[in-house]
Amino acid sequence: MFQGQVLLIENLKERRQVMCDMLAQERFQVGVVEDARDAVQLLAGDLFSAQVPELVICNARVLGDAGLETLARWCAHHPDVPVILYAAFTSPKLRERMARIPGACVLEPSSDLEDLRSAALSLATSRQTGL
Repeated sequence: MFQGQVLLIENLKERRQVMCDMLAQERFQVGVVEDARDAVQLLAGDLFSAQVPELVICNARVLGDAGLETLARWCAHHPDVPVILYAAFTSPKLRERMARIPGACVLEPSSDLEDLRSAALSLATSRQTGL
């Protein structure tokens, strides 16, 4: 079950910890999924406890093609939940798949933690003011 404001899908321990710390500094409650199988199961089964997250941040390379397809379907069912996709290394195929996720904010491979923090704050703020 997921609990928190932000769903973070990241398999690399060091990056995951840095991102969790950064999000916690911004006062987000973070729920973490560390592998593709758990992420796909969560998104496909809608296994969120009390509520869906307010923001999803995902390393697109973790999910692979099947996981990105599941994320696209989940986003179509939850169009009000912003999604940030990133990948340190991409191929044209992966970039194309990321771009097809409805409403997703796709960060460039050269983006850094500050870019991610800014995007998360901007999307979270726009969601709160849009309600």
